[in-house]
Amino acid sequence: MDKKLVIVYAVLISSFLIAYPFMKSSASYLSESKPQNNLVQTTNCKNLQSKVQTPQEIQKNKNKANIIFTMDDGWETQFTKGFKILKDNDVKGSIAVIPSKIGTEGYMSLSQLNTLYRSGWDLMNHTNTHRHLASLKKQEQKSELNDARKWLDQHCFTRASNIAVYPYGSFNQDTLKTLQEEHYRSARTIKDGIQTNNIKKYEVRTINLLPSTDISWVKDQIDLAIKTKQSIVFTNHRFEKKADKAQMNFDPEKFKTIVNYVVSKKDELNILTYSEWLDLKEIK
Repeated sequence: MDKKLVIVYAVLISSFLIAYPFMKSSASYLSESKPQNNLVQTTNCKNLQSKVQTPQEIQKNKNKANIIFTMDDGWETQFTKGFKILKDNDVKGSIAVIPSKIGTEGYMSLSQLNTLYRSGWDLMNHTNTHRHLASLKKQEQKSELNDARKWLDQHCFTRASNIAVYPYGSFNQDTLKTLQEEHYRSARTIKDGIQTNNIKKYEVRTINLLPSTDISWVKDQIDLAIKTKQSIVFTNHRFEKKADKAQMNFDPEKFKTIVNYVVSKKDELNILTYSEWLDLKEIK
């Protein structure tokens, strides 16, 4: 081999041997400092873990009435007013989330949803863009539901992402088939009434709290649920004192009165999130 080439090779090898420890150290540093998506996701989800009742804890109260407070759409007043009222009474609720609305005017922020979830609240699936499901083709319905479920899961809100709430109460046979095929746990309608113990898992009834709702009547329904050991799933939208054109708001003071009445009867009933209620009903 040419003597000059031998010298060049010798210089290159020497340079590599000198630089290698620093290259290794640098590579190690970059590897350690580079975010790992799976690790970040796991860490974030751990930070969002909250105290929820175990099936064993719920089992003790199985033979009682059940009260579930749900709120639709993720309006900001549900956080600033509804959440505060329930939190002051050490009660958890369940919010039906529309992912495409989060962070827009009048709706909750992602940070507020994080606070709710850490506090033990359920974040349920209200579809991705809140369209009338019955007006859509089956594949479109599937996308609306599963896109919302995916968003909730990606943000670590996994506890109730497979519990659907129908926008406008709209659903049809294609919806029911889709929910069955995609293994959703339950779906809530806007059909009024106490939910009997004979539950149709995708047609759960509710009592809608509207400006015209009489508080004395609500108290009577709570007493009836206690007597018959049945369930009431309450539904709210915006919390505002003055009724709007859509009649979808509720006076927060009236809501406080209802919550106080429920809490006063806590020895005779369970106050649960929607997923806790399902856990109770699925216990054999």
